[in-house]
Amino acid sequence: MEFDTFTISFESLKLGEHDYKFLVDTTFFSGLEYSEIQEGKVIIDGQLIKSTRLMELNLDFKGEVVLPCDLCGENYTQTISFKESVVIKFGDEQDQDEGMIILKRGESEVNMSHYIYESIILSLPIRRVHPEVKGKPSCDEAILAKLNDKGNQNDDDIDPRWSALKKLK
Repeated sequence: MEFDTFTISFESLKLGEHDYKFLVDTTFFSGLEYSEIQEGKVIIDGQLIKSTRLMELNLDFKGEVVLPCDLCGENYTQTISFKESVVIKFGDEQDQDEGMIILKRGESEVNMSHYIYESIILSLPIRRVHPEVKGKPSCDEAILAKLNDKGNQNDDDIDPRWSALKKLK
């Protein structure tokens, strides 16, 4: 299966629909400096609809990414599956807004890599934990036990300067 690059040259395209297929994989994520996703494989089916004044790009994301669990820190696999549309139009200044990319007049191509990355990141859940089994996350029990032990340690080793504050309760 052959995938397209993230740069879409639209100047030579005829009006109408054009299909694209993008692959976002581990090499893509590892090339980003501050990405919390280091592994994954997401296939994006795209359909560009070019008209005289603007273009619309419909994207269908499907795949998986590997993320660190918020509870135990171990990696887990998060499924990605969503659709998104973006309107590409021309203006005096280049800009990017929610669901819209504005290119300077005279531009002949658009690089979608940053937009695709942001879409994947924004599709992830806020609380990133292992999938639940019987109502509880399937985290490593040994790590969770250690974390709970550290939180329940006795406060006997408190600096004497701070012990005076406890009397103020």
